Amino acid sequence: MSNSVFRELVAAAAHPYRPCGRHAWHFAKGKLGGDPVFRHLLSHPLLPTRGCLLDLGCGQGVLTALLRAASDRHAGSGWPAEWPAPPSALATRGVELSPKRVRIARAALGEDAVTQGDIRDTALPRCDAIVILDVLLYLDRDEQAAVLARCAEALNPDGVLILREADADGGLPFQITRWAERLACAARGRWSQPLTYRPAADWSDLLGSIGFETETLPMSQGTPFANTLFIARRSKSPVQICPSSHEFASASILSTMKPQPPTNPAQNL
Repeated sequence: MSNSVFRELVAAAAHPYRPCGRHAWHFAKGKLGGDPVFRHLLSHPLLPTRGCLLDLGCGQGVLTALLRAASDRHAGSGWPAEWPAPPSALATRGVELSPKRVRIARAALGEDAVTQGDIRDTALPRCDAIVILDVLLYLDRDEQAAVLARCAEALNPDGVLILREADADGGLPFQITRWAERLACAARGRWSQPLTYRPAADWSDLLGSIGFETETLPMSQGTPFANTLFIARRSKSPVQICPSSHEFASASILSTMKPQPPTNPAQNL
């Protein structure tokens, strides 16, 4: 996909955030356009074409916005022949802790787009894909392992977990990543926020112990950071699971099911 086409796609995905204020709109454009993981998710056939995707720690829901924009673009014209078709029958369900970000996501994407909750204890429904991008660093090591175990039990056979975290063995780029995150915490008034990092090999070992077969890729292209993407699929070995029953409201990326523009948009962040 050419840079110009991708910029158009990012602009379309960010457009629903305009009524939410300049900060939310610019954040959506900057995050989608500057973070290499989003382009990678569209240019590689990692996500299922149908079923249910959970986006844990989804923020203001920019992944859902991007998938909707991609589905619309593919249904019309101008989708690159070398890229896989984007998911068009995949329901996305977000979970986000911050009430402010939940308000923005709902104003931009619809009331059912995101559920407010803590990924440590919010029950996860059966699903076909789970995405967790730069979230687990806010949990301690035991909590990280517990969340990933709950993901394993929620995924259907052949389901996929897309996880990104910083590589604590990443040298200077990791130090830049750590200080950038510390500054971001300070900007949110949380300078003392505990942050828990692991080496990439440690993440792979943890995922393997839970029952995942994992592929790792560097995911910091165009940035000074030390991020690693883990593509984890349920292995054939049995995994001990616990039942869960809670269901979230679904937000389909099908354009025919997209919400009408909100009448009471969220305020600026």
